[in-house]
Amino acid sequence: MSAWRKCVPCACTFAALCAGMGSILAAGAGEFLLGAQLILVSLILDGLDGTLARLLRGQTSFGAELDTFVDITSFGIAPAALLYLHPDGLQRIPFWGLALAFAYAASGAARLSRFRVVDPYRGQRGYLGLPITVAAGFVAAYLIALECPAAASRLPVSLSGGPGAAGFWSALVLMLALQVSHIRYSKPTKNPKVLIPFMVCVVMLFIRPLAGYSAMLMFVYGVWFAFISPFFFRRFLAHLPDEEALAELAAAGDEGDEP
Repeated sequence: MSAWRKCVPCACTFAALCAGMGSILAAGAGEFLLGAQLILVSLILDGLDGTLARLLRGQTSFGAELDTFVDITSFGIAPAALLYLHPDGLQRIPFWGLALAFAYAASGAARLSRFRVVDPYRGQRGYLGLPITVAAGFVAAYLIALECPAAASRLPVSLSGGPGAAGFWSALVLMLALQVSHIRYSKPTKNPKVLIPFMVCVVMLFIRPLAGYSAMLMFVYGVWFAFISPFFFRRFLAHLPDEEALAELAAAGDEGDEP
């Protein structure tokens, strides 16, 4: 029974890794909508493994380390591949496009390495720097809206020109900088007021008439979390348990979750 409790969360983590790898393969095959959807599927599975581990009391050091490899694949490499391989994406500007794709992956790797090394509370007291999942979800949501004809014809989404493209690339570069910054962010995803609407939005992403609009809702949330939410972080800290209780939570293991 003990082995079963440990295997279930790890199986979920491996499924998240497969979704991230599937996103990269889909991008290589020109299936950019599917690639973006698989990033968000990986995001859900990556959050679910830690929840399962806590519920089943199956936390392991192996699971926490495995989660880091999922994060860099699904949320560091896969979005960079999507942005580079898209016909209107980074490949249009050979040197700077390649440099930004590399910077995306490097920023994610640096973010994850610092999370593993300098955060003894495993995110329970908030995160130092923007979590890697936020930028990945931001990219995936934008590409879903771009690849859905119904949404793209009504929303100012573009990668190659206009205010939509300028806003997107500017926000993305800022997010990559925020990932390696010392700005602190809260951890909101366990709050049902955030988690339940997010799950509904993910389901809507697979319903073509609604996918673009759901993606834009998630896109707006990503902008709010990255650029506005840190100003409300003091309110979040006021409701945290004391450091001793948080240390016990950290020792119990959190499967390396990021929001």
